[in-house]
Amino acid sequence: MAQMMLGSGVLVSIGYRSFSAVPVCAIASGAVFFLIPAIINGFPFVFPDSADYLVFTPHIYRSPFYGLFIFFFHLDRFIWGPVLVQALIASHLVWVFVRIYAGEPRLGWFALIVLTLGLLTSLPFFTGFIMPDFFTAVMVLAFYLLGFRRAELGRGEQIYLVLLACVAICVHISHLPQAIALAFLVLFLRMLLGTSPRSTLRQAAILVVPIALAAGATLLNNVVIHGVFGLFPAGQTFVLANMIEQGPARNYLKEVCPTAGFKLCAAKDTLPATSYEILWSTDTLQRLGGFEGMRDEANEIIAGTIRTRPSEVMDAVARSVAASFMVHAPGAELFPLSNDPWMADVLAKKFGLETLRSYKDSLAARNLVPREFLSELDDVTFPAAVLALLAVGLLAFRRGFVDALSLGLFVLAAIVINNVLCALG
Repeated sequence: MAQMMLGSGVLVSIGYRSFSAVPVCAIASGAVFFLIPAIINGFPFVFPDSADYLVFTPHIYRSPFYGLFIFFFHLDRFIWGPVLVQALIASHLVWVFVRIYAGEPRLGWFALIVLTLGLLTSLPFFTGFIMPDFFTAVMVLAFYLLGFRRAELGRGEQIYLVLLACVAICVHISHLPQAIALAFLVLFLRMLLGTSPRSTLRQAAILVVPIALAAGATLLNNVVIHGVFGLFPAGQTFVLANMIEQGPARNYLKEVCPTAGFKLCAAKDTLPATSYEILWSTDTLQRLGGFEGMRDEANEIIAGTIRTRPSEVMDAVARSVAASFMVHAPGAELFPLSNDPWMADVLAKKFGLETLRSYKDSLAARNLVPREFLSELDDVTFPAAVLALLAVGLLAFRRGFVDALSLGLFVLAAIVINNVLCALG
């Protein structure tokens, strides 16, 4: 028998199970708050790559799983579906963290954190973006909860977080190596903070599940769709483009060409200056055979460059990683799309003319996003966030708050891991 009592207790009873409606309402309200920038924009934020994710375009250099994930929520009808789900995921994670750290659900703390994240961080923009980048932070937080706070999670929450972590790893090709690094980070930090090796391995073993599932799905996709037995069939081309931009591979090509017989030798004197130009904004890569055609040659050039110019490579890596910590360009992606006709065609055919009109009328499409204001705000909020994280970490260390210290250390290390991997590729 189902019955519902809505009053001061806000209790809903269905059969023999009861639950409070307060968490549902709170999480839904937090999700709506996180979507305010997209609502003001008049349309979910989109990037040139978003069109590929909306139509399942198979590419060897891109995971298909984000497109598959969001399809179940837009169904070629509701363009807001994917970002609404992303907002709910973000809001629910905040709720879980508040419940764990406060000892019980606290609406006041939840509201304060949602307001802080919504007003002073980039979370609402990532939440409202039809791009898999949103799931980078989701992966980090899911791994933290599973690796450090598993005892405080219910069985259903553990299953949900394992599946969520699996999705988060699958949706972007850079997430699998990050996930592996995060798993080792959990092991290292737990032992550093005094957990025995046996207990650490037992508690962290659950992290193997999403990594294995994601690796299996990625490998299966690459074999079936692209005919390549490998997890990162385009990774070497990204690394090569970066090594050309930084200098070592460009210098290596000048030294060994034309005798080496590389296809790149014909273009060694006219190669674009940046990896972005090499990969995307010119036809350089296409003339060389694309990602598929450059796979073996990229491996040879990378190996030759490292073998003959190790100091140059190390210097380039150091400079690239250091630069990744200094680059902040809030709102840089919120501009009229370079592939606007393609996006317009996708929206019109899949979602209808009303959706197309909403896209055309959005602030981003009309180049009306206040990027200067966002940049000025970032100049204040980003340093403040870094200082706050360091201050809270120091306070947790001095007072012996191991749980808070583990979160601070884990987030800082995760940022370093992400920046290093992005700088390399």
